[in-house]
Amino acid sequence: MRIELLKNEMIKSKADGYLISNINNVFYFTGFMDVSDATLSLIIPLDGEPTLLVSPLSYTAAKDNALNCLVNVISTEKKIIDKLIKKIKLNNLKKIEFDTLPTPMYIELIKRLKGVKITPNQNSIWNLRRIKDEQEISFLRKASTLADIGIKTGIQAIKTGVKEYEIAAEAEYAMRLHGSEGTAFDTIVASGPRSAYPHGVSTNRVISKGDFVILDLGAISSGYRSDITRTIVVGTPTQKQSKMLELVSRAHQKALECIHTDINAQEVDANAREVLKSEGYGKQFLHGLGHGVGLDIHEPPTLSSRSEDILKKGNVVIVEPGIYIVGFGGVRIEDTVLVHKNYGERLTQALYYL
Repeated sequence: MRIELLKNEMIKSKADGYLISNINNVFYFTGFMDVSDATLSLIIPLDGEPTLLVSPLSYTAAKDNALNCLVNVISTEKKIIDKLIKKIKLNNLKKIEFDTLPTPMYIELIKRLKGVKITPNQNSIWNLRRIKDEQEISFLRKASTLADIGIKTGIQAIKTGVKEYEIAAEAEYAMRLHGSEGTAFDTIVASGPRSAYPHGVSTNRVISKGDFVILDLGAISSGYRSDITRTIVVGTPTQKQSKMLELVSRAHQKALECIHTDINAQEVDANAREVLKSEGYGKQFLHGLGHGVGLDIHEPPTLSSRSEDILKKGNVVIVEPGIYIVGFGGVRIEDTVLVHKNYGERLTQALYYL
């Protein structure tokens, strides 16, 4: 059980209580997913039963869906603090760790709980969440299949005279139609010179012949997110465009080939980066190679030149090398990848060139 695993982490850090407010962390431990702006507090004593505090709007859903905890309804934010303090005192907790807390709540707890140490420690949860179990992997596979549908539909919608947001709408509708719970993040359709923006979002720019078009999207299945990017040229690519596409494809493949358990994430980044540097495009690769993904679109581990992470079996990571030339355009190829003992498996499987 995940709560028991968290308690093992608490023992290591000598904490006797853990307070969870992040909705994705609440879902991870209880199976209850609320709306993104919900106020939730899950208090887990080292010895004792966890309690989930929710608003009246969330109570019935939490009561029906939350597992491994008591569910208490609290009418106001002030009463949540009062109930938390009561629970903390009842369980005689002296060292409480938390994932994230609103500043006013943190200040109030510190003020009213004299002699109780309250400290942030997200690592205890990330140590668990970064390794996906079989159920999580099945959700990520489904989310990746839905992203493949979105990317294929979006690319089919790309033609001269069409606006970027129209392409995004077609891709998002296709994912929804096949079962996606939403988009994993704001869909990016960046065309022409805008494709040099790594986070180019989608605008009313009209697609023209000769444009690079970057399509970057993700789907959600049972709360878990995927991420995929493909880049195409509208019409026949120039020699420079073909070179950029070929180089990024090689960098992407080089990264995939070196992914396995116990490799340093810096090394994976370096392998992809060296391909681009060797052809004079090192400075045009503006970001790290990638990041973990799961209930959040950005999770540990990180693939970058500064990462201290070591890849482990069950990590699911994003691999996304790119070249961005201001005023000209950009190329990015990206996949969701599952780390196995001896290889990396692409969960998103759409062809690079469609």
